Amino acid sequence: MRPNTKIKLDDAHQNAERYIEELKAMDDNQLVKHLDLFHQQMQMAYEQGNHAAFELLQEYERQVIISRLLKNTHD
Repeated sequence: MRPNTKIKLDDAHQNAERYIEELKAMDDNQLVKHLDLFHQQMQMAYEQGNHAAFELLQEYERQVIISRLLKNTHD
């Protein structure tokens, strides 16, 4: 795993709650666009065998999905 990717993944894990709260404040259409972009990037990472990038993108995707669930259940 590249050092930069490891730093980003560690940061995503350590600050997940804060990031999810920030994502909840975003418009749902923006969140959907993020998910679409993450899916495209995950496909590319998978095809390139870049497991570290794939893992990082999965974490980003997870945070967006959680934020959408929380946002839609509390609105």
